[in-house]
Amino acid sequence: MEAPAVVSKRSVQTYLMALGLMVMGLALAALCLAAWLQGVEPRWSVILFGLLGVYMVLLGIDEGWLSGLEVTPTHLRIRSFGRWEEHPLPRIEAVDGLRDLLGGGLQLVLIAAEGQAIRVPLRRYANAGPLAQALLDALWLHNKDLILMPRLARRLGQPPFGVFATKKSRR
Repeated sequence: MEAPAVVSKRSVQTYLMALGLMVMGLALAALCLAAWLQGVEPRWSVILFGLLGVYMVLLGIDEGWLSGLEVTPTHLRIRSFGRWEEHPLPRIEAVDGLRDLLGGGLQLVLIAAEGQAIRVPLRRYANAGPLAQALLDALWLHNKDLILMPRLARRLGQPPFGVFATKKSRR
C-alpha cells in the first residue's frame, strides 16, 4: 500500500460537535433509564428512545475519533466507525458537490462507472478544501474526460491543481 498523499485533519468544531452528540445521547439514555425504572408506559417507547441515545453516543464517537479520509494518487480511502473502505479512482466518471445538511460544509458525490454513488463528507475536516482538490486532481489524472458539475467547478475550480503533479504533467 502506498503512503497517503493527503490525509484528513479534524477541526476543533468537529470535536465540539462530537462531544455535543455524545452528551445529548448520554442524557437521553439516562432519561430513558430513569423512565424505565419508574415504570413509564409504553415500554417500547422508552426502549426506542434509549436506543436512539446510544446511537447518538456512537455517532459522536465516530464523528470525533473514528472517521478519516485519505487521498492517494490511485485510491480514495474512507474510514467510518473505524473500518476503512477503499475505492479505486480510475472507475470514477463524474463528480458533484452538495451542501451537507449537518454542518453546511461540502460533500462530494463520486459516480462510478457501474452507477455506484460514493459519498465523501468533508464537513468534519479542517483541510476540506485541499482534500477536495487532491481528490479532483487524482481523478483528473486517471480520467481526462472527468465530468465535473458546474456548481462544484465554480466553488473549487478546474483540475489540475498540482497536488499530484507527475513527471509527465510537469513537462
